[in-house]
Amino acid sequence: MIRKSTFAATLAKLFGTAAVAATLCASSAQAGVVDFEAYPDTIVSDGIGLEMGKYYLETAGGGFGLVGNTAGSCTSDFACPTNNATNYFASLADGYTFLEMLDGSSFSLTSLDASFLGFNGLTYPSQVAGFLRVAAFDALGQVGSNLDLALSGPAGGVFNFATYDMTSLGGGSLFTTVRILSYACVVGSTSCNRNTNQAQFALDNVVIANANDVPEPGSFALMGLGLFGIGAIARRRKAATAAI
Repeated sequence: MIRKSTFAATLAKLFGTAAVAATLCASSAQAGVVDFEAYPDTIVSDGIGLEMGKYYLETAGGGFGLVGNTAGSCTSDFACPTNNATNYFASLADGYTFLEMLDGSSFSLTSLDASFLGFNGLTYPSQVAGFLRVAAFDALGQVGSNLDLALSGPAGGVFNFATYDMTSLGGGSLFTTVRILSYACVVGSTSCNRNTNQAQFALDNVVIANANDVPEPGSFALMGLGLFGIGAIARRRKAATAAI
C-alpha cells in the first residue's frame, strides 16, 4: 500500500488536546472528508497509519505526526494554529504524509485546510512561513503533478488554518496516492528548507472525490432537470427557426 520506513523520531512532548467541510454540489461523484475526528490525541509514527472510513493516512521520512486540537493550548515547544477547535493532523520533524483510498482506487482532491506549525522562540516571515508541496502519483508510482501552497506566517503572533483549492492537482487526471510535505522559511535564512526538523504543517478537512462512487439521488435529480431544460431550449429554438 503506502511506503513503509523505520521509526526514527523520539517524542518528548505532545502538544495539547482542534472548518469548514466543503461539499461537492451537482457532481457526478460523492465527496468524502478526512477530518481526523476519530483519532483524538494519537501519535502517528513511521509505518503506522490511520484508517478513516475509506481513507488511509501514513507518515514517513523519519518524522512523526500527532492528531489533536487547540481547544486547550500547545506546549511551550510548538506554535500551533489557533482557529481550529476540532481534531487535526500535525506533521512534525521534516516528515511527510501519504494519503490513499483503502481499496487502492483512484480519486481526486477538491480542497483541504492547512496551516504552518512553528516552534515558539523562532521568528518566521510574516507573509509566508513555509510551503506545502502536494504531489499526486498514479498506480505505477509516477508523479502526475506537484502543487505548492504558500502557508501564511503568523498574524498577531499566531498561525491560522486556511482553505486551499486542490482541483488543479493532477492536471484533471485521477491518482491513487497523494504525498504531502512542507518547507520552512525562517527569518535569517536565505531559502526555505526541510532538513532542520522545522518543516512542519497542520492538515484538516481534506475533501476527496472517489472515482468509484456513484451519483447521489440529488445529483440524478439535478441531471434530470438539466436534460429537461436542454430539451425545452431545443424545442424553443426549433419553434423560433420555423417562425422565420
